Amino acid sequence: MALGKNSSVSKTGRTIVLILAGAALGTLMGFGVSKYSELLKPLVQPLIKLDFPLNTYLDFFFLSFSFGFTLNISASTLIGGFFGYWIASRW
Repeated sequence: MALGKNSSVSKTGRTIVLILAGAALGTLMGFGVSKYSELLKPLVQPLIKLDFPLNTYLDFFFLSFSFGFTLNISASTLIGGFFGYWIASRW
């Protein structure tokens, strides 16, 4: 069943996607700006670092997988996420 334009599920999904896209773009812009400006380097330093090395391996004869998770959140990531939320609330 197709969801309508005014559906709350559609709006929630769009908000989440825009927040994640804003966070990704904020991180990319932060790294780009920090390469040229020493003053803005602290924007890219991780404020929060979550590391979950699960050390779980799935090994086949021809393919191997390892599972783990690392998340670095910096000030530029937060600024981009807030900007994505602002766009989602106005849209």
